Amino acid sequence: MSEFPHAGQCVPIVRLGSAVLADLLRWTSKWLPGFEYLPLPAIAFGEAVVGPWATAEQLRVTGRMAVWAYALDDHVEREITDLAALDEFFARCSAIVHTGASDDGHPLLSALSAWQQELTSLPGYPALAPVWRQAFDACLSGHRHDWVVGWARERGEPPSTDVAAYLEHSDSSAVGQVHVPRWIVYGGAELPSRLDVLLPALTDVMVATRLANDLSTFERERAEPGQNNVLMYGVSADWVQAEIGRRLTSVHTRLEPLAAGDFRPAVGLVRLADWCVGIYTGHDMRVAAVAAQPDPASSESTSSESTSGERI
Repeated sequence: MSEFPHAGQCVPIVRLGSAVLADLLRWTSKWLPGFEYLPLPAIAFGEAVVGPWATAEQLRVTGRMAVWAYALDDHVEREITDLAALDEFFARCSAIVHTGASDDGHPLLSALSAWQQELTSLPGYPALAPVWRQAFDACLSGHRHDWVVGWARERGEPPSTDVAAYLEHSDSSAVGQVHVPRWIVYGGAELPSRLDVLLPALTDVMVATRLANDLSTFERERAEPGQNNVLMYGVSADWVQAEIGRRLTSVHTRLEPLAAGDFRPAVGLVRLADWCVGIYTGHDMRVAAVAAQPDPASSESTSSESTSGERI
């Protein structure tokens, strides 16, 4: 007997993920032109894995926020080198989420404006709007903390922070920023009454995800300017692995009573924890996304050979 489940069990996930991927390709082309190396397949199939009971129409909304979060991270790390500019940009992002007003001053702002307007039109939005705004602002605060600490280190100024503060700003992983919209889109009417359990578990997922990502990106990030990685604080990889394990155990322990009753928001959080830690462990998503892009030289060669009628 094979240790693997029957392949037919994977078909619904593949169908759902493929539908989400098709939408993300179209949406990114329209709203985020010029943003390269976004891991769209991983995002699309991640949405299907976390919420396999949702429809492709529902998952396209949450998938778009995941794409936006990756694009924001790239913009902050690669394009912004002045704290005042960072604060101004984040203030404009936050204003969109808090007021619903549109801002077309940058592709990221335009994309967020259109997306936020769609989110606010959903039935689940009013009850979870404060949670969404808090999650969004916490992610921006985490990004700002990383930016300030990373560039202080780059200037040779040891940052006045420690591992505890680092973990407190793990919202920069964007896990909360991406997952709270899932609750709004397909979490159900009972979800707000269970936030006392769900929110602490979500925090554990954020931390575990950030740490798993740190382990995989450290070799690259320590050679890049402005980075902030937990291994830069003198802790060992073994300590990080242990903390990831502790956080995952906490997620499963907190959610077990709800998950045992098939409360889908709890089941989704367990799936999110396992997916995020699994996908980041041993994989630098930025390197993987770059490697997945077609080689322009190869494309030009193929095009030339095709035009000349030679066999490829």
